[in-house]
Amino acid sequence: MDITGGDPLYRIHGTASAGQVVELRYTPTVADMAEGLRPYGRSRAGRRQRLPFVLIGLVGPGYAAIIVAQGGEALGSAAALSVMGLFGWAFVLFGHRIMAGTTRGLLAAAGECRAVVDGEGVTVDSAQGSVHLRWTALSCYAETPATFMLYSGDKRVLGGALLPKRGLADPGEQDVLRALLDGKLERI
Repeated sequence: MDITGGDPLYRIHGTASAGQVVELRYTPTVADMAEGLRPYGRSRAGRRQRLPFVLIGLVGPGYAAIIVAQGGEALGSAAALSVMGLFGWAFVLFGHRIMAGTTRGLLAAAGECRAVVDGEGVTVDSAQGSVHLRWTALSCYAETPATFMLYSGDKRVLGGALLPKRGLADPGEQDVLRALLDGKLERI
């Protein structure tokens, strides 16, 4: 019985990931990390993390407008609330870049990386050491034009793996890597 419904793409993905190993060699950059973190904001956990900043962005300037409309005796407070609201919106809009910027030193120290993705999980070797993540340690992944970003199940996104597509030896390996990830993780 054919459960694929005759879909040739499904058969390609099913056979491509069976027993395959994909290797990547790359030097990670802050731009890669920012691009990899951006899709997380569209996930349920990412929206939940951004909610307080959205509220600050709405309530701060809104309350400042009420203070000014009622006579403006506390203009300093109104200005502070407005600035706080602007910081809230800045984090909502540019939080992925801010978070990526905090990894600058770590990425620079890592140097050239070698990542191996197989049926067991993901192993990343760098100048600082080796990390092996089993599939059970990861919850989902996102694909962007330049990266595959694997996210941990942790609510604070403290773990995961960045896999820039430029690290693949052959562009055709993207399909094999995508098939491996689709078979093991949920795509966001």
